[in-house]
Amino acid sequence: MNSSLSLFLFVTLMFSGKVLAREDVIATITSDDNKQVYNMVVQSDDETNTIKSFYKDNYLNGKKIDRELLSSATLVTTGVVLDQRGERTVLSLKSDNFDNERGGLVTIDTLFNGVNGQRKEYEMELTQSKDGWKLFKGGKIISKLHILVNKKFLLGAVGIKDIVMK
Repeated sequence: MNSSLSLFLFVTLMFSGKVLAREDVIATITSDDNKQVYNMVVQSDDETNTIKSFYKDNYLNGKKIDRELLSSATLVTTGVVLDQRGERTVLSLKSDNFDNERGGLVTIDTLFNGVNGQRKEYEMELTQSKDGWKLFKGGKIISKLHILVNKKFLLGAVGIKDIVMK
């Protein structure tokens, strides 16, 4: 077989099994407590836009150090845990009506005060836009979540005081 035909067959085989996935960073999460940054990523089918997977990409000093696969199935059952300290879930995502094709309302559930167990919730909508999957709050796209830590005198950090959404 001549080299031109071999090259043609190689290129054809390489691109015939094209990857049918798209990734959208739906939110960048930062905190006033540390320098770590998290990107929440949605991987969807390139043709149908149906969500295939959720990922949490962990960055430290601008360098990606880890990628965690998050189960989209647990979003509507027990919730997707984003941060856990010991036995306590500090930050999680939950939904009662989420669908991998249409999206839905997503609740960010936070531990406000670990001393007394008080929790706080924030509602957003995860849905498709013309540019891919996005988070919306009050009709506006939200791409940045900044966590303000709830600190108590003598105890230090006890939970999440607030989440600033931009």
